[in-house]
Amino acid sequence: MTALDDFDLAASTVTGLVTAVRADQWALPTACTEWDVRAVVNHLAHGNAKVAFWAGTGPPAPDGDYLGDSPAEAFVASVAAAREVLAEPGLFTRQVTTPLGEVPGVFLVHMRVNEYLAHGWDIADATGQPRDLAPELAARALEQWRSRFGTAPRQAGGPFGPEVEPEGEATAADRLAAFLGRKAVRG
Repeated sequence: MTALDDFDLAASTVTGLVTAVRADQWALPTACTEWDVRAVVNHLAHGNAKVAFWAGTGPPAPDGDYLGDSPAEAFVASVAAAREVLAEPGLFTRQVTTPLGEVPGVFLVHMRVNEYLAHGWDIADATGQPRDLAPELAARALEQWRSRFGTAPRQAGGPFGPEVEPEGEATAADRLAAFLGRKAVRG
């Protein structure tokens, strides 16, 4: 699989979760304790909007509401816009500037995939959807996170909490969520 194939798999997985959110579920709490389902999806859409800026092909994406009155439709459109940028010829090999510094453009794909899997798990858990997201991709993402963080301590209240023990017979996505400090809100 190519990096863009990984993006497509992660994006379609999360898009399926988002489009299945019922009207009464947008305000449900998530494992990201300061965000409800709508805020998690908005965070993902905002990240999608940032891709063009990080790739050097668009303006900065200010904070705010990226979902409007049709959250699922707005999210789908944000994924399409991000994919268009990520598919630009030559992007993967040229340097881009991200919050993590200067990196090859392919890193933008890895950033989106990791965000989709982590927050897709949050959405699935909060809304009672299956949390076993893209098992092979989740396993690879977990290895990437392990190599990035290692055993370095993470502060509570940061973007990723301290690692927690996965529950029961954990799937790859459950182990990824646990590594990122997430605890299921629905059990």
